[in-house]
Amino acid sequence: MQVRGIVRRPKAAKWLEEKGVEIVTGDLLDASTIKSAVEGCSIVVHAAVYNGGAAGSKELEWRTNVEGTTNVLAACKACDIERIVYISSIAVYGINTAPLLDEGMPTPPVGELYPDCKITAETTVRASHLPYVIVRPAYTYGPRGGAWTVSIVNQILRGSKLLGRDDGIITPGYIDNVIDGLFLTITKNAAIGCTFNICDDYTVTYREFFLAYARILGLNSMPTTPQWIVTLRRSETGWWLRKRIRKMRGREQPGKWSSQFRFNPSQYSIEHAKDTLGYSPKVDFFEGLRRTEDWLRENNFLNS
Repeated sequence: MQVRGIVRRPKAAKWLEEKGVEIVTGDLLDASTIKSAVEGCSIVVHAAVYNGGAAGSKELEWRTNVEGTTNVLAACKACDIERIVYISSIAVYGINTAPLLDEGMPTPPVGELYPDCKITAETTVRASHLPYVIVRPAYTYGPRGGAWTVSIVNQILRGSKLLGRDDGIITPGYIDNVIDGLFLTITKNAAIGCTFNICDDYTVTYREFFLAYARILGLNSMPTTPQWIVTLRRSETGWWLRKRIRKMRGREQPGKWSSQFRFNPSQYSIEHAKDTLGYSPKVDFFEGLRRTEDWLRENNFLNS
């Protein structure tokens, strides 16, 4: 396939250009640029997202993720594309605590910006009358990974603590497995009109995940916040106290979803992707970590 990619920082995408990707400089909020980039394409994969975090602009985050998606859909409609694949997130499941979450679960708004952006954007995609596929990755890690790779390493190097038992569940998705699944949603006609969780088919706890990265850094353990403190902080009393303290400091209290995310009790099911697409993750956690370590070492991320 011939690939065209929209980027905001062309210098950061030099490695893609070297692999034969046609680079277009643009922004999701610039509808005319999006349209010109989509022209001549048969398939559009919308993977762009803005997550400004606590210091970012909430208005810009909402506009980029929701209005930006509307601009992409309008460009796809104008250019008569064959398929749009929208990269959403397992964040849309919100505070649902079922042991196994599949694509049939309801996704009502949770009152926090990032998941509600994704929930709204998914609704917009479904209402577009375009041939669409929605993909919900989970905890995607591996070479070039940000939140679940480089950020984890940096947190450990800064002395980040485990939280008591830290037995919240992660359903990892090694990047090569996720790309294999994404490619199936691009090429399989059965994917059109469907939503898929795309990740691996097993779970690890936060403790296991962080300690795996710690061992890459040559550490056999990590500092740990006592369980009783974690339990107190998660109680209604602890929630109220933290809210009061943050208010006195002029800081906003994270919402229930943000506080619960690390203590997630659910695995994300990939049975729908298996049955409909023939999806089968090939790289297990140990091999994925080995490849991730090689990349981290080659790119000097393991220096304290």
